Amino acid sequence: MKIENNPIEIEALRLFEEGKTEEARATEAEFVKQFREAYPSGGAHCTCEEPCRWHGMCKECVAIHRAHQDHLPNCLKPIKTNEW
Repeated sequence: MKIENNPIEIEALRLFEEGKTEEARATEAEFVKQFREAYPSGGAHCTCEEPCRWHGMCKECVAIHRAHQDHLPNCLKPIKTNEW
């Protein structure tokens, strides 16, 4: 499953921006459904090239990086530079 630049999520964002909240949430729910089907467990969706003990546990990983003021884990830094 393609996560970055996913067409379903792009459409959901467009709908949110147009004020079509209910339709946007339904569209976003479809993305989440497909994501859960593609990645039922584990960290297979994690883009980090150097998996650590937090691999696939995004909430925990981001919290750790925020806590020590290195706000973005390496796997998310391409978002900032638009490298995806």
